[in-house]
Amino acid sequence: MIAFTLNGTPVTVDAAPTERLTHVLRERLGAVGTKVGCDAGDCGACTVLLNGAQVCACLVPAARVAGCRVETVESEADDLDRLKADFLAHGAAQCGICTPGMVMAGVELLRRNPQPSEAEAMEALGGVLCRCTGYRKILAAVCGATPPPATEGAVGACLPRLDGAAKVAGDSFGADYSPEGRPGVAGVFTAEDIPGRNAFGVIPPFADQPALAQSPARFRGEAVALVAFEPGAEPDLSAFPITWTPLPALTSPAVAEAGAALHPNRPGNRLVEGRVVKGDVAVALAQAAHVVDGGMETSFVEHAYIEPEAGSAWMEGETLVIRACTQAPVMDRDDTAAILGLPPDRVRIIPSAVGGGFGSKLDLSLQPLLGLVTLRTGRPCRMTYSRAESMASTTKRHPAQMRGRIGCDATGRIVGVEFEGRFNTGAYASWGPTVANRVPVHVTGPYFVPHVTARARAVHTHGPVSGAFRGFGVPQAALWQETLFDRLAAK
Repeated sequence: MIAFTLNGTPVTVDAAPTERLTHVLRERLGAVGTKVGCDAGDCGACTVLLNGAQVCACLVPAARVAGCRVETVESEADDLDRLKADFLAHGAAQCGICTPGMVMAGVELLRRNPQPSEAEAMEALGGVLCRCTGYRKILAAVCGATPPPATEGAVGACLPRLDGAAKVAGDSFGADYSPEGRPGVAGVFTAEDIPGRNAFGVIPPFADQPALAQSPARFRGEAVALVAFEPGAEPDLSAFPITWTPLPALTSPAVAEAGAALHPNRPGNRLVEGRVVKGDVAVALAQAAHVVDGGMETSFVEHAYIEPEAGSAWMEGETLVIRACTQAPVMDRDDTAAILGLPPDRVRIIPSAVGGGFGSKLDLSLQPLLGLVTLRTGRPCRMTYSRAESMASTTKRHPAQMRGRIGCDATGRIVGVEFEGRFNTGAYASWGPTVANRVPVHVTGPYFVPHVTARARAVHTHGPVSGAFRGFGVPQAALWQETLFDRLAAK
């Protein structure tokens, strides 16, 4: 038993000495305002005050807080309430997942320095990462800047966020709600247990990703089995009966185009090709006064939102209810219903606050898995991805291999663009068709170009699934085009 003071109240918990303080607070004491982002002390979302000093709760073992004072965002301290109000007034909570950590770091600073400079605030808050903002409103709130006027109905007036109060209080995210009656060691579920169509995708004609994969799995990180258990009764899965047989991996589009197809209806592993053809680019470039050519490659990019995927599910009469962090609740409902063999009107998706998404949370992740457990057991359940599970299983920005030429006349006016790109869409389609079709449209930039031949194809590999990420392939193409435009301008 470990005794300490939480937000001014003595508490005692039965926890192992090495248990993370985040788990003690959230799972044993219900103080879910403290967020879990990375479990590695990197993001700072779990920042709390230990004897008045900020610490990352995910790195603090339970034994360390014995006899100590712990303060979280749920504290009713007057100065903490004032800072929360300042965060709300300044609109400092955007997605909100970092806000509890920012508030706790901020109040610790203000208690020792009531009028900090911006540099001092930046130093104090430097251990808490925000993936949404430029930190300006956060710094303004901590440094006591006068908030913008909130005159109702005035043009340009600052209006408080509808969900801002919940976010500054540390509420409303996918992992923060626990329905009563979670399942015990209820069973192991595989693709054989899925009652409907074991395939989903954001573009229905291309839906190809299973909720639980059958053999062969197409990328490392793909779910092949689902285990439901009572909290505290987590089974030892080290000897879980899966036999893995490594197969030759197609790791690049060039190799994949000459290799065996991952999907039987996509020869050469080509998902789709987009193109823009206008005028006669060969003649235009042959007659151009100046021509530059070049190639560029980009890699997978992780979205790195602070909140890993999380949610819960339960039944309300005949309706399956799933509450999860999502950017696309209607698409979630339709795909989850198809996977579980239910009509859409028997599935309800409640979107929690989304602690960052940037495109990746447009795709399904744990929603059908939650639904499957609740349907099969008849009992509520919840699930939260670890940071490692999130990074291994969810979508990334498309790697690109791009090459082409741009030409201009003697006055510097662009006369033609020729472009070819291969985009690694990974094992499944996701937003690959959108990327392949959008890139050729945007690759000429914001300029009028009379002659264009631009092609982009999405190619399957055994890599992670590539999906939406702020621009759908356009940022990759912009790197190529702007580099060549600079070289052309120099000429």
